[in-house]
Amino acid sequence: MPYKIKGYTDLPRKNVKDMSSADLSQLRTLLDQYIDKPTDNPVTEHKDAGNDMSLMIHADGFLAWHQHFVAKAEHWFVLNGGEKFVPLPYWDPAGSIPAQLNKNNNNVNMPLPQNLRLTALKKIASYILLNNRILPYHNDVHDNLGGQMPNPETSPSDPIFWPFHSFLLAVYEKWRNLKK
Repeated sequence: MPYKIKGYTDLPRKNVKDMSSADLSQLRTLLDQYIDKPTDNPVTEHKDAGNDMSLMIHADGFLAWHQHFVAKAEHWFVLNGGEKFVPLPYWDPAGSIPAQLNKNNNNVNMPLPQNLRLTALKKIASYILLNNRILPYHNDVHDNLGGQMPNPETSPSDPIFWPFHSFLLAVYEKWRNLKK
């Protein structure tokens, strides 16, 4: 089932709430394997990128960098039997976290703010403005989720990190498609 906010019915990413229990379990297994890779580890990469101010992953380059970061996971999924999870399904923080993806997290009930919904999204003229609107929401969700999510050095080790960032990327993708 596509995203329910008006104007977001054409997202190519699946919503985790519409996935079967078996698929969610398979996604969790793949996420755990990806998170625990001994080489090219995403938790270490995220930590290192956060410490490299030239990358500015939590400033002007947030969306673009995380698009690359999620794409690396999607590429790994394709190579490791998880192609049906590409593009990576999203989790909307307005809904509950599926049990299979919950690692001591809180359900936060934090819907997408009005300034990022379709009417407002159509009026956003630049990547920088979109990025600056998404960051406070991103940070609030991270801080309230509990588990590993409040700590930027460990947050990618939390399975919900990946579908949450897929959700933010879905908004970014929608905005880019509106600009065509």
